[in-house]
Amino acid sequence: MAMDKIANVNLETSANYQSLSNLNVQFWNQDKETAVLQFKITRNNFPLSLSKENVEVFIKLESGVNYIVDSTEVTGGGFEIIDELNGIVSYTIPTEFMTVAQSVTGQVYVATQDREKVVVQRKFSFEVAEDLLSTIPASEKLKEIKLFSQLRDEVSDTMAKLNEDFANMQDYVTMVNQAATDGVNQLNTLSEDNLTAYNNNHTEKLNEMTTKGDNYTSQFVEDKNYIDTKISEFEQKVIASDVIKKDDTNNWQKYKITSDDGSRQYLKKGTITDITTLSPGSYETVSNDDPTTQNFPTAFNGASYAQIDVTIGGSNRKQIEIVHSYQGKVWRRYIHTDGTRDSGWLEIPMVTNASTLELKDGAQAKANTAESNAKVYTNKVASETNEVIFMGSAKNIGSTINLSKPFTDYDELKIFVYGHGGAETYIRDTDPDRRIVMHSFNITDSDASNGDIVETFIEKNSPTNLEITHAGSYNFPTNSGNADSTLGVEVYKIVGVRYHENLSQS
Repeated sequence: MAMDKIANVNLETSANYQSLSNLNVQFWNQDKETAVLQFKITRNNFPLSLSKENVEVFIKLESGVNYIVDSTEVTGGGFEIIDELNGIVSYTIPTEFMTVAQSVTGQVYVATQDREKVVVQRKFSFEVAEDLLSTIPASEKLKEIKLFSQLRDEVSDTMAKLNEDFANMQDYVTMVNQAATDGVNQLNTLSEDNLTAYNNNHTEKLNEMTTKGDNYTSQFVEDKNYIDTKISEFEQKVIASDVIKKDDTNNWQKYKITSDDGSRQYLKKGTITDITTLSPGSYETVSNDDPTTQNFPTAFNGASYAQIDVTIGGSNRKQIEIVHSYQGKVWRRYIHTDGTRDSGWLEIPMVTNASTLELKDGAQAKANTAESNAKVYTNKVASETNEVIFMGSAKNIGSTINLSKPFTDYDELKIFVYGHGGAETYIRDTDPDRRIVMHSFNITDSDASNGDIVETFIEKNSPTNLEITHAGSYNFPTNSGNADSTLGVEVYKIVGVRYHENLSQS
């Protein structure tokens, strides 16, 4: 008789955030083998196919310190796939867990058979409440509570006892008659002095026995009628229930995907003319000597075992998978709406060691490292290509320029000065044996009728010490020169320049 309490739970396979799902479901502590969680697992709002040959589904329920883990692979367990095509699994919560559970949190896991891939579904919660019978003290339960199975046993035991009592009733009557006869015989042997007392006692005892016998008979009839009523009620409930009979379980496959024993449907060699025309199902066959005549992949060996899975969607969209078990190769083919697009056979790469594959996290880590190194190098190039090694003011003859780093560490020097016409920049090499010579030109701004050229020498005393040793000017209109320590340019900044190929590699 179907007495299950079924809580239907929809589980959408998605990476989007999903909060804890409160099922708004309440079971009771004494729901025995009737508390059922039925899950419909979908992906993109379409049923997720749950082939028993390819996936294993786990469930974990926990309440406080108590928890239970079960799997569809456990023989005789309460967790089973009941509709592979529509992604429906059902779990009957064990009685042992129900007796201790209160607020329950659960989660479902879908894993491939090799457990290389696992999809974790949304968490859900429900309540298990304490029913009225659970609150009765233990001593009272022993006196008053009769569960259905106990009542059935009690009825059977009582009937057996009643039958035994009926069988012994004649013995009781015989014993009473014999006792009366013995009493009469004894009365005949007694003296008259004791006859009256004996008769009185005999009458009293006989009346007492008769009363008790009548009471027992009445109680027996009442108990028998009660038991007959309960047996009749039990039989009527069984007849009216939805109990499934053994014969009702034959041919349950609405469409035969597999053979009756769950194995692939075997197609004899040569019976397939074109693999792409096969109906949905799981098949095994031996290919022709020339498999291409059956539209097998060109790399498929002739006269070899093949495992074939065919699924069809709307508008004749079809997916076909072929496995060459001996070669360890797999091909797939995708045919779009009514054959408007055919992918042809696509071989799926197989590896013996998955650790050799480049994973997303590993590739991202390498990219992050490369990016970090590039930033470090770019910053290094930017900082080392141009370094300020002097900031200040040096103009008059005898002025020294102290550098923060040796000029010999660089390929060129950029010298920034204030000349006669404004700010100017000179680029000079770092040869320690050659002085630095700078010329600054200027003509009058108003009519360009006057002009000068100024020359300044800088000697390299050491890699970190420079000195202005000469300053002079020449006037074009007067055709005359003048050597004056105040006439040279003013050096206010020097920058060391490195070429990229000479940067340090550290």
